[in-house]
Amino acid sequence: MNTDLIIVTYNSAPYIEKCIDAIDTHTPSSYQIIVVDNGSTDDTVNLLKKLPHVELIENDINAGYARAVNRGIRQGTSETIAVMNPDVFVTDGWLTPLHELLWSDEKNAIVAPKLINSANQLVGVGTNWDWSAPYFMLPNKPGLLEEVRECMAINGACFLLKRQLLDTIGLLDEQYFHYFEETDYCFNANYCGYRVLFCPASTVIHEYYPNPERDQAIHQYWVQSETIFNRKWSYRGNGVIAKNP
Repeated sequence: MNTDLIIVTYNSAPYIEKCIDAIDTHTPSSYQIIVVDNGSTDDTVNLLKKLPHVELIENDINAGYARAVNRGIRQGTSETIAVMNPDVFVTDGWLTPLHELLWSDEKNAIVAPKLINSANQLVGVGTNWDWSAPYFMLPNKPGLLEEVRECMAINGACFLLKRQLLDTIGLLDEQYFHYFEETDYCFNANYCGYRVLFCPASTVIHEYYPNPERDQAIHQYWVQSETIFNRKWSYRGNGVIAKNP
């Protein structure tokens, strides 16, 4: 189960060591951690350089999330690729069900885990075809969202994809600096006739909490990316995705 774990950092010193420690603790199979740093100005790079098993790629500037992910993907060689944020913390047994589901059918292109925060609230469970995110920010209780399901899109904090499909689906669209990269990629996978799947058997902690002050500070990126997305894609309902001319 060789897997490239691609992590993009930008001033991620508060949590990158915990992220990698969780990977090392809970990922017993063969994997390679590739971190692409987007010009951090804090202690992120110094912390990463102390970890000899981490392959570090340094960008001189913040080149945007999609471009950094793509650089990490190109650096790797494994057939399974995991794209991860630096503030996700994997749990025991996280990778096997994702890997098994991804490779269980040739039409499965993207698989994502159940994301919860440390308060046990659901923060990523796949986006339905009506754009809804079921049970978002509600407690993760037994019996909720325990079935694999096809999604319009998944949360980009952690997801798996196949290297062999890169020639068909491509890499992340580098027009996006921040936001909408994963939604665009999921739309493209669905458009190409592949499946995007939510895998509840895998749980990963993602420290997301609503933060109006933070969200306002980066709202410009959302607006820019949403404009690019809406110019590129149309969703006609009933699972029909179209590219705009």
